[in-house]
Amino acid sequence: MGKNINKVKEVDVATVAGNKTLAAAVDRRAIERCKEAIEKLGVLHTPVIGTAKGGKRIILSGQCELTALRELGVKKMDAIEVDIAGGAAASAKLTLLLLSLQGRPGALCEGLLLQEAVGAGVPRLEIQGMLGKSASWVSNRLSLVTRLDSSVYEMVKGGLLEPRSAEEIARLPAEAQFAFAEVAVREGLPKSAIESLVSGYRDGSCPDAVRAQIIGNPREALKRMSDKRRAVDADRHGQAKEGAPPDIVAGMLKSAGIQIAALRSVLSGVSTDGAEEHKNALRGLETGLYALLDVIRNLFTRVKTEVGHCG
Repeated sequence: MGKNINKVKEVDVATVAGNKTLAAAVDRRAIERCKEAIEKLGVLHTPVIGTAKGGKRIILSGQCELTALRELGVKKMDAIEVDIAGGAAASAKLTLLLLSLQGRPGALCEGLLLQEAVGAGVPRLEIQGMLGKSASWVSNRLSLVTRLDSSVYEMVKGGLLEPRSAEEIARLPAEAQFAFAEVAVREGLPKSAIESLVSGYRDGSCPDAVRAQIIGNPREALKRMSDKRRAVDADRHGQAKEGAPPDIVAGMLKSAGIQIAALRSVLSGVSTDGAEEHKNALRGLETGLYALLDVIRNLFTRVKTEVGHCG
């Protein structure tokens, strides 16, 4: 048999420091689900902790489990303990390795972990190889962290704002992010509403007055944007009911006639193999033509009926 590489040991929960970056990716719902799972089944995913010089322990993977165990009052836990006495770079590289083996924690958390690794001196090329990601992926994640206002990030760390919502807010101009985040938290806006508001703010045709309302009174802005969408939809529906102008109808009929004649000429020379190759498209065309034929017949029926009434 090979050598024993089992590093699981029992540790005191109180001696393990949390990881603020990982904590930013954990919301309240995830912690509650984790607590429920622990109470019913135990810890399903063994936390990984790093031991630095002096014996200080910090969570490298399993922040959600650590928080849940603390809230449940658990004193001891099984954990995989590894040596990170090599310093910040060693710790960052190990955290990224663990990240690559797990489900995505979210773009913001990924960006923060990458920032820590780069700051600790880990080359970007090495990071790309560890995670199996492209240079543009790494750059985009780092750019997200750079764009996000530091005060907004503090709201994420404090549990006031969900990381996914912060990712959307990072798309706003830097000077507008914190003011919008404060109102979004106060109003309890879900991510879907934040996404709509941010997209509206970034729309080049959005008036300055609406942008100001999005920042200061987002719920009213949402209502205003919704009313505008309904009005546009109603206008489009009305135009469809009114029908296209006669000159457009005449032009489309003429164009369709030319296309049909050309298509008939081409298809008459298609071989059996060619017909098989285009079978799905031909069947779709056949269905469309039958539907068009029904519309034409209905039009002729209406014309005959109306002419008969007039006579």
